[in-house]
Amino acid sequence: MAESWSSDAGESVYRSRDSVKNLKIRVRIQRITSTTVFSQKIQEQAAEQREKGLIELSTFNTQASSAGGRPDDEEDVTVGWQEKLFSQFELDLFRTEAACQSPLDRQYHNEILQLEKSGTRKNHRIFTYTDYDRYTNLEEHCHSVTTPEMHTPTFLAERMSNVRRRRQERRIAEGSISKSRLITWDPSEEFVKNSHVINTPVQTMHIMGDLGPYGKLGQRENEYVLCTLRVDSNGVITVKPDFNSCKGPYRLETEGEKQELWSYVVENVSLSMSREEQDREQRVHKDLYIRHKEYLNSLVGQDFEMPPPGILRLLVNGEIGE
Repeated sequence: MAESWSSDAGESVYRSRDSVKNLKIRVRIQRITSTTVFSQKIQEQAAEQREKGLIELSTFNTQASSAGGRPDDEEDVTVGWQEKLFSQFELDLFRTEAACQSPLDRQYHNEILQLEKSGTRKNHRIFTYTDYDRYTNLEEHCHSVTTPEMHTPTFLAERMSNVRRRRQERRIAEGSISKSRLITWDPSEEFVKNSHVINTPVQTMHIMGDLGPYGKLGQRENEYVLCTLRVDSNGVITVKPDFNSCKGPYRLETEGEKQELWSYVVENVSLSMSREEQDREQRVHKDLYIRHKEYLNSLVGQDFEMPPPGILRLLVNGEIGE
C-alpha cells in the first residue's frame, strides 16, 4: 500500500469564472491498521477465488467481518465552500451559552442546539474552519515560512500578516478618499508603509481531521489539517494539497506516544455545467458585450467628417513662434 501513496503534498492553483459557492469538496479518511489491511486483503483474495469458482465468498465474508475495523476508522464527507462542520471540541465548547463571547459564538451555539435536536450531524472526525473562525486568523498570522525558532519577521511579513483585517477596514475607507488628490507627490514614511503593500482580498477555508484515539475525540492536539483552500477576488483558487485526480491517497502520521497512520483522499465533486447551460451562458455574455458596445457608440456619436473611400487624410498641426 505504501507504493500507491501520493508524496506530492504541494499546492495547486486553479482559475475559475464560476461562482465559488458552487465548489464541492469530498474528503475521505481511513485509519491504516493491521486489522483494516488484513480485512481488505481477505476481501481481495475472496473476490479472486470466487471468479475462479474455487470457493464461496461467504467463507471470507465471515472472516472479514470479524477482522474488520471499528465504525470510526473511516469517514466520507462532502463539504461546500465556507460550509461549517463542527468538531467535537467546538460542540462541547459552544454547547454552553456562557462560553460564547462573540456574535459568531452565539450563532454557533444556536446551530449546535438545532443539530442536537434534529440529529442531522453528518460528520464526526472531519470538520472545517471557515474564513470567520479564530483558527483561520491565528493560522495566517502566526504561520512562518522559515525553520529557525529565533526568527525576526521582516517588514513585508508583518504587513502581510494583517492583510485580512486591513481588507475589511479598507472597504469602509474607500468611499471617503478625496478624488482631488489621487496622487501624493510628497508621501510621508507612514503613508508609504500603509499604502505600498499588495492587498488582494482572500478567503480561506481549512478542512480538518480529528485523528484522536477511540472515544477521545475533541482534543485540540489531535487536530490535523487535511486540506486548505484559498480563493481571491480574481477567481484564483489555491488548493493544498492538490485533488487526488489520478494519484493515490495522501499519508498522514499522527504525533504522540501512540503514532497512527491515516490515509485520506481529496476530490473535487463540483457539478459540471451541461453543454446547453454553457451555450446559454455564452449567448448571455455575447448579448451583454454587444449592448455595452452599442451604448459606448451612442455616447461617442457618428458626427465626424470622414474622407472619401480610398483616400487617407493627414493633419499636421504646427506653431509659429516669434
